[in-house]
Amino acid sequence: MKNPEILIKDIQKLKKDLDSQEVKLPPGVAGMYGEILVVKKLQQVVTKSKSKFEVGYYSGQKGADIQLKNGHNILNIEVKTSRLKNEGFGMWYGVALNIKKCKKHNKVYIHPKKAEIEGDFCYFDYVVFVALANDLLKAKYYVIPRSFIEKYEKLLRNDHKRFTSATHRIIVSDGTQMPDMSPEQKRLIRATEVFQDKWSQLNLN
Repeated sequence: MKNPEILIKDIQKLKKDLDSQEVKLPPGVAGMYGEILVVKKLQQVVTKSKSKFEVGYYSGQKGADIQLKNGHNILNIEVKTSRLKNEGFGMWYGVALNIKKCKKHNKVYIHPKKAEIEGDFCYFDYVVFVALANDLLKAKYYVIPRSFIEKYEKLLRNDHKRFTSATHRIIVSDGTQMPDMSPEQKRLIRATEVFQDKWSQLNLN
């Protein structure tokens, strides 16, 4: 991607045009917008650190959405994007996260509707959760390592009947109130929010 800023401005304009016609921005476009924002941020992080890593954008075509590559040293970045929503639990940002088949492991996850699903989270090293303002002009970024996802895998499972299309989900608050969930889930949300803007953990040396 040569210049993500061009695409960012184009999508912001599209959002304004759609709003003027009372048409909602499609979720797929919002998801791509989040990916482009992360590409821009990673390019800035790499430049600031004077790293030799290059930022490659694949939108999931190579497993994860983005690769940071320096020779044989590769970091896979999965991007998940959400706008503030109310799904019956109060206002929050929430994204679906799915396990995927892995060539190295044969782990099995028991899905509440789909029975046994083979896979794990080996396809990424980090998840970047992008929490978008409704007008797309502001965003918050949570740089979450795979080790955190694996540690809290059971709490992240999508066991609610309305959200079982995906195996797992990640939730953060809107900064003013917490979703109407159990104390355990609220503690998990707070633990997740600790990763806001933690780009330094990417270890680009």
